[in-house]
Amino acid sequence: MERKCEIGLLGLGVMGSSLAKNMIRNGVKTALYSVSERERNLFSAQKGQYHMFPELSKFIMGLEKPRRVFMMITAGEPVDIILDQLLSLMEAGDIIMDGGNSYYKDTERRCRICRERNIHYMGIGVSGGEKGALKGPCIMAGGSSEAWNEVKDILETIAAKQDGMPCCGYIASGGAGHYVKMVHNGIEYALLELIAEAYQYLRVVKNTDIEEICRIFKKWNEGSLNSYLMEISIRVLEKKEKDGTFLIDHILDVAEQKGTGKWTVTESVERGVYTPSIYEAQAARIFSGKKEEREKGKRKLVFHSLAFPEVTPDELGKALLMACVIAYSQGFELISKTSADEKWGIDLSSLVAIWKNGCIIRSRLLNEIEKVEYSENRALILSEIFEQYGDLEGSLRKMTVSAVAHGLPVPGFTSSLNYYDYYRSERMPMNFIQALRDCFGSHTYMREDKEGCFHTDWEQ
Repeated sequence: MERKCEIGLLGLGVMGSSLAKNMIRNGVKTALYSVSERERNLFSAQKGQYHMFPELSKFIMGLEKPRRVFMMITAGEPVDIILDQLLSLMEAGDIIMDGGNSYYKDTERRCRICRERNIHYMGIGVSGGEKGALKGPCIMAGGSSEAWNEVKDILETIAAKQDGMPCCGYIASGGAGHYVKMVHNGIEYALLELIAEAYQYLRVVKNTDIEEICRIFKKWNEGSLNSYLMEISIRVLEKKEKDGTFLIDHILDVAEQKGTGKWTVTESVERGVYTPSIYEAQAARIFSGKKEEREKGKRKLVFHSLAFPEVTPDELGKALLMACVIAYSQGFELISKTSADEKWGIDLSSLVAIWKNGCIIRSRLLNEIEKVEYSENRALILSEIFEQYGDLEGSLRKMTVSAVAHGLPVPGFTSSLNYYDYYRSERMPMNFIQALRDCFGSHTYMREDKEGCFHTDWEQ
């Protein structure tokens, strides 16, 4: 009898088919299935052993035990629909992995459902896009630790490598894998916004042409700003149409999103963690949809420019570097807080190592961030490692003021500066707010010189 497949890949869209080809290329005998006949017919791998199954039941029967099924399907209801079908076909000890961008609380609910059937469930964060999935993604696994021991070898084989080590690891139980992937995407939102704002500053305030912006970005990418996002920024800017014009000038300035940024913002509010750069990146995408209103505003709203010098490309690069560090700080602060709340015990240094290759937010900065000795609820910005970036504060402040003076909205940079300045604010005006709350609603307040809660009759 022919040897059964080691793993099954369910869902052959862009990411699913790329991951499948990765598995097959790396010598993993793979079973394939998609509810879409079109996806099944389109799939082909150049070499390696795989078997395409026309029915879900035969797909499951084609797997060796314990059966390992890796789902790459749209998050939300489709996962629940397929999960119900899988549970009717699988047995105790089998393993189901969800590699999509599922909401972590949905993953935790599915873990509980599967546990009742003695089936292992894992939420797998996968980063790297189509090319990463094909050549080696970053993999953040959560859920059943017992299942991790059964799938570890396969996942490490297909993952990206950094200094010979796989960018793949087990994060923690429950929805931890999908949680850190969610925050990863929130950081990604912030970094994309910051790079775009730097581009816009050069284009609008300094009237820099595309060729020169490319040269500036390439210089930045040779130093501390080296990152995957900077690399593809250069690629995007260099792309031309057949008529010789730059493609970027023909793309509508309306950005889309798939939900992970919103989830990150919601989580930060619920956890009481300040993540303004991520929030503003999310909000900017929402506001970009107001194209017609923005065009009216350009004609109707008054603007008085202020006399403030422009920043040099070198100063802008320093401002961008500091803002990027601050974006990472916000993300790690949220992960640290949630890890403590949920008792996940996430090793942040190990997570940084996983992010060093394969994922969208990989960057040279992570080499420094990896050295931080993390403690719960301690912001990266307060670590000793951050001290080397403190000298960039002046450039961030100058760039932000310059943009405001020239009427250019830069919420990514402004919120980064606010984050920095809040952390250096020994006193905030919340004493005044608490007094006002007590005045209109008898909400009470605390005092610096006495213990307890107090209320004042403000009318006397």
